[in-house]
Amino acid sequence: MISWQGKTVRVRARYVPRCLWMTASIDVFLDDQRILRTGGKFKPTGSHSAAFTDGGSAHQAELRWGHSSNYRFPYQLRIDGAIIDDSHVQIENRHMIRIPAFTIVALMFLFFGFVFWLLITLLIHAL
Repeated sequence: MISWQGKTVRVRARYVPRCLWMTASIDVFLDDQRILRTGGKFKPTGSHSAAFTDGGSAHQAELRWGHSSNYRFPYQLRIDGAIIDDSHVQIENRHMIRIPAFTIVALMFLFFGFVFWLLITLLIHAL
């Protein structure tokens, strides 16, 4: 468990839908308050920062992430410039990545089924 100034810090990752594909959003929580959300940027690596207040003081959180592998992202979390954590985060809803693939396959079946039906109909009428 990671802590900062006596509070628990949690990093979570989950897939979020974007049209016909999925991206991952990485969120950082201080106790139960979300202090940073990447929002599912369409970038394989990157960084995101956000300002937050804790105990009346303003702070800056920065998250840097690398390429995902096996449904995990390497990340480095800094708060006020100090490294808080340098680890990996597991994507929680891995099953969501299958939805775009199933959608594309279903659309292909519908399209080719329609084309096949149309060709058969034209052949029958041509005879």
